[in-house]
Amino acid sequence: MAHYTGSVPGISPSLADDNWTLDAGASESGKIIEVSWGGEVVVTTAMQTRVARSSAAAGAGTAGNITKIHPNSPAALIDFFTTYATTQPTLDAGDLFATSWNAHGGVVRWLAAPGEEFILIGAATISCRNGAGIGLSSYHTVWAED
Repeated sequence: MAHYTGSVPGISPSLADDNWTLDAGASESGKIIEVSWGGEVVVTTAMQTRVARSSAAAGAGTAGNITKIHPNSPAALIDFFTTYATTQPTLDAGDLFATSWNAHGGVVRWLAAPGEEFILIGAATISCRNGAGIGLSSYHTVWAED
């Protein structure tokens, strides 16, 4: 099972656009095993960030930075996007993970215990988006592909 990371460093997040989206396409499958984010502002800034299943977006996606954890892994099949040209995904009402935090040096990390991974199977998408706060921050995820 190959493992990959996707990072979006140093952005002022939009409340309407995703920080990142993983899109499994029609026939790919995998699982998210870690999500994290951290603040980079010099004053207290209230933030709320959520990770949720989402609908397919419209328009071309802007590819984010993907890194292979093992250098001999094949290229990632699951797409890692930072935005879409036409319409952003619609997040489901329920969250897979969400928390409020402080962008003044605050750091949040969720690491899946075995069996708690967020599953992506065929045409599934999972997105990370801020519900409050636009302070300079960075976002990161780790996923495994079958």
